[in-house]
Amino acid sequence: MKKITIHMRILIAAFVMIGGVTIGLEMVGVLITRQFMYTRFQDRIAFLAKYLALNSEVGVLIADKEGLSVFARNLLSEKDVGGVAILDNQDNELVNLNREMKGPFLLMEAPVLFKRTLPGNLLFEMSAANSPLQKNKQIEEIGKVVITYSTAGIDKLMVEIARKFFWASVIAFVIAGIVFFFISRSIVVELTGVVEIARAVGNGNLSMRANPGSLPETTELALAFNSMLDSIEKHRINLEAINREMNRQKNLAEMGKFSLMIAHEVKNPLGIIKSSLDVLKKELNIGRDNLMVDYIEDEIRRLNALIEDFLLFARPATPAFRQVDVNGLVRDIVDRFRLQMDNTPVEIILEIPDRSLEIVADPDLIARALNNIIRNAVEASGACGGEVRVRAAQEGEMWDVEVRDQGGGIPLSQIDQVFDPFFTTKSGGTGLGLAFAVQVAKAHGGMIQTANNETGGALFTFSLPIRGHSDYGTNISC
Repeated sequence: MKKITIHMRILIAAFVMIGGVTIGLEMVGVLITRQFMYTRFQDRIAFLAKYLALNSEVGVLIADKEGLSVFARNLLSEKDVGGVAILDNQDNELVNLNREMKGPFLLMEAPVLFKRTLPGNLLFEMSAANSPLQKNKQIEEIGKVVITYSTAGIDKLMVEIARKFFWASVIAFVIAGIVFFFISRSIVVELTGVVEIARAVGNGNLSMRANPGSLPETTELALAFNSMLDSIEKHRINLEAINREMNRQKNLAEMGKFSLMIAHEVKNPLGIIKSSLDVLKKELNIGRDNLMVDYIEDEIRRLNALIEDFLLFARPATPAFRQVDVNGLVRDIVDRFRLQMDNTPVEIILEIPDRSLEIVADPDLIARALNNIIRNAVEASGACGGEVRVRAAQEGEMWDVEVRDQGGGIPLSQIDQVFDPFFTTKSGGTGLGLAFAVQVAKAHGGMIQTANNETGGALFTFSLPIRGHSDYGTNISC
């Protein structure tokens, strides 16, 4: 059996409470009205009986049945009066008139009194004897009036009043129920909204947030729930970042071991091949203009450079920190590139302050890292020419080197992968240049960032802090 919802519980409780209060008020109202109506009705009949008794004093004394009949008929014409009887003090009927009327019937009696004046001496004696009479009159009961009256009219009126009370109670009950339904619904809807959000979050949609609503309680609940979700989301992002970094470090360690093993296994045979080629050239007297030998030597040099890159990346390196003019270092790096690219259409534009800026760093590692970044920018600009802008400047507590090219830029799907080891889009690349530059930056307590220029091309920013090396890592390792 499905559990009763909070909305239904509130409605059931409300209907029971409203129904109980309505029925109770109806019963009390009918009871009070009935008592009031019956009291007023009886007071009216009692007044009529006293009025008839007062007018019948003389008629009873002289036994005037004709006159008493006139009084009785006049009273019998009153509504709800079904019979009138006048009796003397011996209970002899002087008048007894009735008419047909629906019952039930009740009787109302009133005495017929005669007031007699006393002589003075008798009055004095009665006063001396502490008589309760205060006037010189003696009251004597000479008969009585009996009125038979019907309560059918008052009963019918009470039934009508009870019916109206009932329908008024029903209307009040319905109106109160509708009002309470919408009030409870406004409460439950906000709670249901929080429940739906919780269910969606439980299904994995952590981006959902609860609507604070209009009630203080539900607002506080929604804000607390949203705060909990924000905290969970923050911890989830941090955990994912930690897991990614752990996986990256693990992969780097595995790749480093593999690269080191492969490099050692290939370096020795490659050295033997190079030595054997030199011997063959000497024995066979092969000149420098031999195209095939040039191809072999170029490939040997390329493989040797590739192995050196593997070894440099995989083997831990300890930075040799010392005072370095980093602005002058960048100027020397760009000058050497300009000499190497004398016959290429790519132009390197240097934007650097004339003053020196000394920080504690390893100049060799920084030179290698910046060489890799600038070389990538030159190669991205292509054989058709273009500009590579190298800008160095102090930004607060950081020293930044920005390298901008005019190539095709970095696809958004790959922008988070460019610093991963062995990731490359070049056919002859190893994918280790930028990964090595990242290691150098981290060893100095800095970082590398990349983005696409609005006008085209890529932007790499190599940043180092301007402070002592005691705050940095001590080596570069995969």
